[in-house]
Amino acid sequence: MNESPEDRTAKWLVGDRLSCVLHLGDAALAYQLAEQGHEVVVAGDDVTSARHPDIQYVRSRGERLPFLADAFDVVIVPELREAQTALAEYARVLRADGLLSTISRRHDDSIPWMRKLREITGARDTAVTHADTFSASGLFHEPETHELGSWEKLDLPGLLSFAEETRRSSAGDDAMARVRDLFMEYGRQTGFLRLRHETVCVRARVDKAAMAQDNEPPDTMLLDFR
Repeated sequence: MNESPEDRTAKWLVGDRLSCVLHLGDAALAYQLAEQGHEVVVAGDDVTSARHPDIQYVRSRGERLPFLADAFDVVIVPELREAQTALAEYARVLRADGLLSTISRRHDDSIPWMRKLREITGARDTAVTHADTFSASGLFHEPETHELGSWEKLDLPGLLSFAEETRRSSAGDDAMARVRDLFMEYGRQTGFLRLRHETVCVRARVDKAAMAQDNEPPDTMLLDFR
């Protein structure tokens, strides 16, 4: 059975073994990892309820993480910041040789219908994390990068969902009606539009020798939605 590009990317982010994974933010990648058999904890200020039976959900705020040191094999941060406190926290909760990973996705704006969509909704693609971000704190070894291009077919509901997820907040009230018209113009004959993703992943192993050990969790609010 052939693996999808998304499955291969998810496996690259965590390495070649089943792991205990902390995913910052409630996103589809966390569900994918749980389906692959990993033990997954989702944490963040956007956590309000349990949405997957095999995932533990934790409400947290700010850059300090409400977990003991050496608690996870992998930490996945969709939007990795260079803030020293955040990088130190990721390193603290990782076990020896653990991975800090990030993933960002761009879309090919050279496709004619995508250019038209951007004119209607604007763009809100996630900025690509540079490998230098990992080494800024001195707490991680040399980072690795993995890039993958893939295609996706979007029917009308899929296009509307994609447009809603990536639109700028300043897009006009008539934007979604115009997106429907766009689909009729470009996708009426085939029933779908083809979207190209450019996925960029970066990971680096923690350097525990470079940090002071601190086994006490920070004083912060912890809500467990089990």
